[in-house]
Formats: sequence, structure tokens, C-alpha cells
Amino acid sequence: MFEAQRKVRADVGEAINGFDILLTPTLPCTALPHSTRTTLSEGVTIDQFRDQYMSLYQFQGVFNITGQPSVSLPLFHDGEGLPVGIQIVARFGDEATLVRVARDLEQALPWSARRPPVFAAPR
Repeated sequence: MFEAQRKVRADVGEAINGFDILLTPTLPCTALPHSTRTTLSEGVTIDQFRDQYMSLYQFQGVFNITGQPSVSLPLFHDGEGLPVGIQIVARFGDEATLVRVARDLEQALPWSARRPPVFAAPR
């Protein structure tokens, strides 16, 4: 397992090395209302939940494995007011560029005061 992780880290690091940053979506879809996918959903097995979870967080997973600096920002929103995020990934050891780009985007598209509608899980 550690050898596979080392290879992924080396391959991804080499692929991004020629760029200052890499931009990806945070999720492959807009944010989901709370309680959309839970292990408590009726009829959902733990294997189904795991598969859904893995597909939902596919863009973050690789950088959790490589350990590259990354940040996700909810810079946009959909028609229902739910956040649409971007993930910024920097080269190994280049947290300064990551923080600088994130700061500049936050200043250009402020999001901290935005609040999506409240969704509550059904009882």
C-alpha cells in the first residue's frame, strides 16, 4: 500500500510540477442538501454509501493521498443558493502560492457572508 501511495505521490507531483496551481471542482456536482446521503437512508447498504461517497469526493481524494497543499472555496452558488466550490491545488511545498491565490479569489468573489437556505433532515 505504501509503495502505491508513493507512486501516486510521485506521478501526481510530476504532472503538476510545470504549473503554479491546479483548479478542480470541489465536487462533481453542486452541493447536496443536508441528509441527501447518509448511512441512515432507508435501503442504502454500507457498500452503496461507500461507493456514493467515493464518487462524490473523487477530486479531493487524490490530494489527500499525495499530501499536496490544497484548499476548497465555495466561490459560486447554484439556483437554489447551494454552494459550488472550486479546489485549488499547489505544488509540494508551495503553500504560499496556494494561500495567495485563495486570498485573491476570496477578495474578488467574497463568499464568507453568503448563507445558503437551511435544509433539515426529515424525522
